[in-house]
Amino acid sequence: MYQTDREEKRRVTLEGSDSIIQVEQLCKSYGDTRALEDASFAVRRGEIFGYLGPNGAGKTTTINILCGLLKRDTGKVAVCGLDIDRDPVAVKGRIGVVPEESNLYPELTCRRNLEYLGELYGLSRVARKKQVHDLLQTFDLVDKGTTPFRALSRGMKRRLTVAAALLHAPEVVFLDEPTAGLDVPSARALRSLIQAINGDGTTVFLTTHNLAEAEALCDRVLILVKGRVVAEGTGQEIRGRVEETKTLSVVFSGDVVQESLRAACPAVHSVFPVDGAWQLGVTETHAAVAQIVSFAEKQGIRVLKIGTTTASLEDAFMRIVNDKADGQEDES
Repeated sequence: MYQTDREEKRRVTLEGSDSIIQVEQLCKSYGDTRALEDASFAVRRGEIFGYLGPNGAGKTTTINILCGLLKRDTGKVAVCGLDIDRDPVAVKGRIGVVPEESNLYPELTCRRNLEYLGELYGLSRVARKKQVHDLLQTFDLVDKGTTPFRALSRGMKRRLTVAAALLHAPEVVFLDEPTAGLDVPSARALRSLIQAINGDGTTVFLTTHNLAEAEALCDRVLILVKGRVVAEGTGQEIRGRVEETKTLSVVFSGDVVQESLRAACPAVHSVFPVDGAWQLGVTETHAAVAQIVSFAEKQGIRVLKIGTTTASLEDAFMRIVNDKADGQEDES
């Protein structure tokens, strides 16, 4: 049903693609809490777009607005060329949504879940039968057709939930943390399915806390912090924002207080932990190394390992988020 040649799809230049989602100066508040502050971005037709941010950044609020589940305060939103407020039914008929927690019926079988949704979408009996058959086959669930949804493994539940979102052949599918809680084989299988879905022409709007996953899947990503868009571009472009400054990876022999390390090293402008090491953004390498060694001696510990490192999307994400948390101005 779905093409799997991701590389062929990537030969299509997205620069000239039209926008399937357009958001301009989107604002939303909950009482005195500002969830979204003048958020503006566009998603190109046919791409995988990563919508990233720490907890509380406003990601779920954005998705709920784009799907017509929540009213915005101000701003403009168009999905598939339609205003979500004026044409909510038309928009919902052209999008698919995969929430973090499945919305399928636990007592119904896999096949019956899909058939029932097909009925709700108004598909003819012939179309329903074909779509259900194709989706069960594509998602490797044919032998689970008569199994109740509640009896499936977590990985199979996620696959069926994605399949359900594609039943009516949507132009855009929203995936909210699709691989969260899955074991490694299940997560890899689901990522391959996401690529296959996209290869068939479906635009994918993805939220995930797995930055390696975002880097592997997404054509472009956006980083949202406290309701504001702070960075947007390809993974390479986002990494380039922090690669302009030097980064050191340091391992100490003992515990280190993040604030103390930064305060003791004037040549270090950012500090954050990554996998047992400290990633340090520095202005001048030799001065930073000397200050780090001096800091360790005063703390009664040793520097076990120190070296330069190439920023990953996760490194860039953490640096950008930490800079915003410290109140630094956006340089983009």
